Amino acid sequence: ILFGDVNPSGKLPYTYPQYPNSISSYIHKPSEERETVEGVYNYSSDFNPQFVFGHGLSYTTFTYSNLVFSNAELSGSEKLTVSVDVTNSGSREGKEVVELYTSDLYASITPDVKRLRRFEKINLKPGETRKVTFTLTRDDLAFIGMDNKPVTESGEFKIQIGNQVKNFNYKK
Repeated sequence: ILFGDVNPSGKLPYTYPQYPNSISSYIHKPSEERETVEGVYNYSSDFNPQFVFGHGLSYTTFTYSNLVFSNAELSGSEKLTVSVDVTNSGSREGKEVVELYTSDLYASITPDVKRLRRFEKINLKPGETRKVTFTLTRDDLAFIGMDNKPVTESGEFKIQIGNQVKNFNYKK
């Protein structure tokens, strides 16, 4: 790997802390993540890892584009198909782990900032583009409610794959 004979393609399965004893999970609440407001003192006690969950390095680069949903809304027992185009924009062949994250924007309890729901590892030659497709159900949007049982609430959700972000609604 160091001499470039093999192209690394792994992703971190945890969040790597920036400072000693500042361990935090990738599943964290919005109160642990704070945007810096202009003119306000920047406290270093917010969510600031060295490397986030899912971070990885490669000798090539990948570009994400064309995030498409089968429907703008998911309801009941329907399925939502999500697809994205991934292009090897570098000069070397490489593998990429395509990760799909969901975020519940409004919930009865404070939702996690984002959760990994699906992933797929693909191999691309330089200049090659591949469409990666995932299927989500209402169970993929569930969280543990105040009664310690899984619950899926109606509302707005965000899907993120690479740098592509798009919102959709779920209705019971």
